[in-house]
Amino acid sequence: MSLAEKAGQLIAVGVNARFLNRESDEYRALRRQVEENHVGGIILFRGPVYESVHLVNRMQQHARLPLLISADLEAGAGMRFEDTVNLPWNMAVGATGNPDLARRQGELTAKEARALGVQQIFAPVVDVNNNAANPVINVRSYGEDPAEVARFAAAFTEGAQGAGVIATAKHFPGHGDTNVDSHRGLPVISYKRERLEQIELVPFRAAIKAGIGAVMSAHIGLPEIDPTTVQPLPRDAMVRPAYVEEGGEIVDEKTFLPGTLSPAVLSGLLRRDLGFDGIVVTDALDMSGLTIYFTQEEAGVRSIEAGADMLLKPADPDAVMRGVREAVKSGRLTE
Repeated sequence: MSLAEKAGQLIAVGVNARFLNRESDEYRALRRQVEENHVGGIILFRGPVYESVHLVNRMQQHARLPLLISADLEAGAGMRFEDTVNLPWNMAVGATGNPDLARRQGELTAKEARALGVQQIFAPVVDVNNNAANPVINVRSYGEDPAEVARFAAAFTEGAQGAGVIATAKHFPGHGDTNVDSHRGLPVISYKRERLEQIELVPFRAAIKAGIGAVMSAHIGLPEIDPTTVQPLPRDAMVRPAYVEEGGEIVDEKTFLPGTLSPAVLSGLLRRDLGFDGIVVTDALDMSGLTIYFTQEEAGVRSIEAGADMLLKPADPDAVMRGVREAVKSGRLTE
């Protein structure tokens, strides 16, 4: 592969897979990402079944290298695909006390994913929901007991991967004990390593032991692991927040380097200490937890420097591509 193709293979772009006329601007833009930027994957967001599958098949035809198709199916196919069944949220499954239901949850989700052309699911959520003020995890978690979350995470992993998808544990090293939504700002967890070992890391260790294929990083500052501080970009340099309505709240204070961009978190804590040797996936690069503090070029390069293998949903894929190529040419990244 050329340098451009190698850079493109790291990136997965997101799409709401409704009907797109092949002459429409949106279809042409997606096709350009596949044909010219050689993106490695497509993430399917909201859309009907027929249109989603049809669009994926079209893009696979346009791709020189097969596309890895993924989707956030935390609550089954119904979380992203219209006219399909929603499974209960993880908290309801966890409340049964029966991990076999999580195994069946994973297996059913995987079978429906594969029927839809999806090979990787961004599930299970293995965050421990130990903060009642958490605005973004809550019912997506199996519960507040680390050992129980670990049992259900391992069972889901075995069920899903046994049925043929890559499962993805998220959001490393744990997004449960935060009171800021990383779509709107950059949460901080100021606990020492010992506390992380007792709570946040327990389910990730279980998922890794169960053979999980991928782990997704969190845009969370961890000053006890990496005390590097970061400042907000000038307002005119920020990408407009993708998840915040016009005039909505954005938390933009001085804070700490997000785990997604931290070698101490991804290469140190996840790879070296937990022994994970699968795919490291970033959370979406268009979330305010990153866009407030880093340009898309810098966010992409820093994610790779930290140890990420897949760069998900950039706000500007062209900028990420440009940043990665320039970093290789300057010697900052090796090819």
